[in-house]
Amino acid sequence: MRFIWTFFIFTLLNSALANSAESNKANFSLKIKGVYVGNLSFSGIQDQGIYSVEGAIKSGGVFRLLNKQEYTAKTTGQIKESNFIPKSYVEYRDKKGKKSTASLSYELGIPQIRLYSPPRQTNSETIDPKTQKGTVDPLTAIYATLSDVSNGKLCELNLKVFDGKRKSSVKLVPILKERKGLIMCFGEYKRIAGFSKKDMEEKTRFPFNLFYKKHSKTKYELKKLIIETIYGTAVLTRKNNKN
Repeated sequence: MRFIWTFFIFTLLNSALANSAESNKANFSLKIKGVYVGNLSFSGIQDQGIYSVEGAIKSGGVFRLLNKQEYTAKTTGQIKESNFIPKSYVEYRDKKGKKSTASLSYELGIPQIRLYSPPRQTNSETIDPKTQKGTVDPLTAIYATLSDVSNGKLCELNLKVFDGKRKSSVKLVPILKERKGLIMCFGEYKRIAGFSKKDMEEKTRFPFNLFYKKHSKTKYELKKLIIETIYGTAVLTRKNNKN
């Protein structure tokens, strides 16, 4: 399950947002090979080019008894020309009782590690945060990807994500197809650096599909994400509660 959690904490949309105050809430269930394994939720607000988000990913069902995992985070930042620019990020993780905390701030788009506990184990391949200008934190990536798209610009993305230790990328292809009333596009998640040797040898590229529902001429809502993993097909599905 290491990859599944990494992917959904390091995920993927480049949406243009209105300057007026706007809130976004969503709740998704995660299944692997048809078995419920967890839940992803977030609550965000945007006002005059400023955004603030709280989010969580928690294991659930029988899987929670076998492999309890939890991720909660908060992030704030600015939105300029449809681009998310983080200002601060804090995360808490609990994997089978092993707890960790990370805190980042950003200066001129460059991440600064304020706290990383337990401390990062550094070596010649450790990523220098000073080289990560323009990257976004994991929760900003989740929010930018899963919240409503208000300008109809679907699947035009080349996003870099950095959590203080690992770097990944998400690229969407602007080729749209219709599937059972939903609009589908293609993407790829890629591990870049900071991952273990085992992770990199296991697999680095993971193709996926996004499925949107069109509500109006300018509004699209993500309904489902499907990705093939080394554990089988993983499906992230939006629950029916209203945003």
